[in-house]
Amino acid sequence: MMSSGCEDSSVNTMGIRGIPEQCGCGRRFGIYTSKTKVNPGRTFFRCPTFQNDHLYKWVDEAVYEEVQDALPKVECFASDVMKIKMEIESMKTVEGELKEDVRKARNELKKLNVIMKVGFLVVCLGVVICLVLIMFDKADGLSLNTY
Repeated sequence: MMSSGCEDSSVNTMGIRGIPEQCGCGRRFGIYTSKTKVNPGRTFFRCPTFQNDHLYKWVDEAVYEEVQDALPKVECFASDVMKIKMEIESMKTVEGELKEDVRKARNELKKLNVIMKVGFLVVCLGVVICLVLIMFDKADGLSLNTY
């Protein structure tokens, strides 16, 4: 990588916040390492034109800006995650209540099924008794005295 002689405090970031995508002139930037006594080994983004009015930005400052800009988004996501967790817990409670309702409904269905079967048997028994009574009544009417 190349060193730069232009490493003063008035670096040209071209108003770009965070990690740049390209220089304002449209060229892709390069990443270089400073070899000066003031900033030895410090990396920076630089337009390949090496002109002072083109992109020049410290990598560590760009990364710091990216993190600063990401923190509110991360906090927002964390808040959303907490809301979703609370909704999940609420849904689990509702699920438990629904399962209990289903269990009760099944028990009621079983009871109603038994009642229906018993009722059907009572009706059938009643019909049989009525038929027997009708047959006995007709049998009484057909006595030997009538012939």
